[in-house]
Order: sequence, then structure tokens, then C-alpha cells
Amino acid sequence: MKDITNYLEQAQVDIISEYAATCNIRDYLIIQLLWRTGIRVDELLHIRPIDLEHHTSMVRIIKAKGGKQRRVPLSAETLVQLQAYIDTHKIANEDPIFPITQQWVRAIINKYGALIDRNLHPHTFRHSFAINSVRHGVDIRRLQQVLGHTNINTTAVYLKFNDQDLQDVYANVPF
Repeated sequence: MKDITNYLEQAQVDIISEYAATCNIRDYLIIQLLWRTGIRVDELLHIRPIDLEHHTSMVRIIKAKGGKQRRVPLSAETLVQLQAYIDTHKIANEDPIFPITQQWVRAIINKYGALIDRNLHPHTFRHSFAINSVRHGVDIRRLQQVLGHTNINTTAVYLKFNDQDLQDVYANVPF
């Protein structure tokens, strides 16, 4: 089983997000989408306005790995912010919301990683989303669906907790 150790705690994401919100709304939205959905960077770059489902608070991922499609939940607040960005930049329904390259996204993420003395990658947010989801009780099968994994064993790597997580769980067991 692969060891997943490169992830962010909520407080670290908050530092990055708050700073990005004051600097560049595009960067902030990219960070929020990666953090709140666990999508891959390539999936992020293929999201179009038409893929946002405001009535269900979902985002359709049409260019997922392996040619699959899926829907992932997203907060209503983030959807409203995305829609404002789309309206401000007059992005057509069929155009990508973020017409930039994967390398550009990596540079954006790495820039904000300096705030917390970390060398970050977009996939760090995917791992962070998954680990924090498991910590907060998301069922592994549902997480598999959200992440778009074909094999449950791929998702199961996120069940490996650090010592503090294990101590926290153990402390709540009613002996």
C-alpha cells in the first residue's frame, strides 16, 4: 500500500486560501476547487461553465482519467464565486473556466506553498481532500466515487492515519 504523507492540514489550506483571496481571485478559485473536490489538475482545466450544476451543488467532470465522467459536490458558496468569475470574465458556456496549462497551475500552487514552507503540487490538494474526508467520516466507497477511482484499493491508501489521528480516534472509544 502506498504511503500518503504529502498532505495539508485544514489550517494550512486556510492560510493559503486567505492569502490567495487577497491576491488573485483566479488562484483562489483554483485552490478552492482542488481542495474542496479532490479533482485532478487536468480535470480542473476542462471544467466549463456548462458543467456547473447550481441546483444540485455539483460539478460535472467530463474529462476524467480513463475517459470516465463523474459528478462531484461543491459548496454553494464556491459555485457562486465561480459564477461571478465567469460573468466578470465573460466566459462562454463551452469554454474552459481556466484556460491555462497544467504547468501554470503547478507554478501557482507552488507559489502559495511558500507561505507555509512547503513545496506543493496540485495533487497535494487531492491527497489532502481525501485524507480530510476520511478523517471526517466519509465512507470509503463514496470517496472512491468522488475521486473517480476504479479500484477500491487505490482509495484505501487514505485509510492510513498518522499517530495523532489514531490517538484521537482511540480517545473517543467508550471503554
